[in-house]
Amino acid sequence: MSLPVKIVIVGNGFGGIYALKKMHKLFCGNSNVKISLIGEKNYFLFTPLLHEVATGSINPENIIEPIRKILGCCLEKFYLGKAENINTTERTVTVGNEKLHYDYLILAPGAETNFYNISGAEEYSLPLKTLEDAIKIKNRCILQIENGSHIQDRLERQKKLAFVVVGGGATGVELAAELAEFVKETFARFYSKEVIDDISITLIQKDPELLPQFHKKIREKSLKVLHKKGIIVLLNEEVQKVSTKQIFLSNGKSIDTETVVWVAGIKPANMVFDREIEKASNGKLVINEYLQLENHKEIYALGDATLIRTKGENINLPALAQVTTKQANTVVQNIKRSMEEKSLKPFVYHSSGSLISLGNWMALGEVSNFVFGGRITWWVWRTVYLFKLISWEKKLQVAIDWTINIFLPRDISQF
Repeated sequence: MSLPVKIVIVGNGFGGIYALKKMHKLFCGNSNVKISLIGEKNYFLFTPLLHEVATGSINPENIIEPIRKILGCCLEKFYLGKAENINTTERTVTVGNEKLHYDYLILAPGAETNFYNISGAEEYSLPLKTLEDAIKIKNRCILQIENGSHIQDRLERQKKLAFVVVGGGATGVELAAELAEFVKETFARFYSKEVIDDISITLIQKDPELLPQFHKKIREKSLKVLHKKGIIVLLNEEVQKVSTKQIFLSNGKSIDTETVVWVAGIKPANMVFDREIEKASNGKLVINEYLQLENHKEIYALGDATLIRTKGENINLPALAQVTTKQANTVVQNIKRSMEEKSLKPFVYHSSGSLISLGNWMALGEVSNFVFGGRITWWVWRTVYLFKLISWEKKLQVAIDWTINIFLPRDISQF
């Protein structure tokens, strides 16, 4: 392989940025390695805290990190745009008018919200995947409560103040818990009791239990906490249709609401190749145990857009940041080993445990089947996520936001 070695990363979510972070440690100052990054935003978004932006706990700018500022020193080039085509024959990636040549390609495009072709879901509900999404949710909550406070007819006011979250995974449960505190507690300081009493929050889950990827005790405890917060939880219910004023369920009933937040699932971001690439039935790229495309060993892929197939067996890993960051480490190590003509190491996932926040002073966790919860777990959850932020500047800013929220109400400003 001729020098310098060109490595191109597609995607600036957890997979792409943690791969870049690892390469920064291994190759910084090495003129024989040239790294390029393609991303649709000029920043890394810390998605696990989006629900706190949507509910006024964290300032939006505090969960984004400009790429050129935090890791730009090890980038030869950064392209702001979408990878439009991957030519495996020429070993190029097209972005805009540019063609980037690669010796190694890392695909970490992430995932998109899956609306499952449900009528009206994409048009009339609010997803939570981007910073703009979080801001829209917060603005909608503020607008609905402000408008609802001027409605005299109680039935009409209840319709205006009905909030529905679709999806009982980690994002949906965390959002519902934070939303209850935001609209029922924070706004209680500024609006009359009759307005606050007419607010309702409903969480809809298609499975018989919440949090299917978590330990059973966490699933059961989370349900109890949500009920205690006054959240209506509908299990074994699927959404059939969403309109501007209602959401229709599989049991034939409907809920009057103007605010539906959709966090019911994801689908892999689409990647366009010059030839047919093996994909699973759900559209995920099929990769081997070394996280490579089987017929294109110079291409590595990771994260929510991939499915590992080894010895004829499909390995479905949870769509978690910890999975993606560990895969990023393996990918970079294998690229380095390939450059050194050493044998590659297979990726083996070992969970570091699970944590879920359920509002102020409450979180649940599990490590090696040991389940714990309460205020200490809440501090652990915050500490873990705080240190996953890239820069010390953002760590400090989020810590300040959280400290202020202990003593003062959440922010209710529109953006």
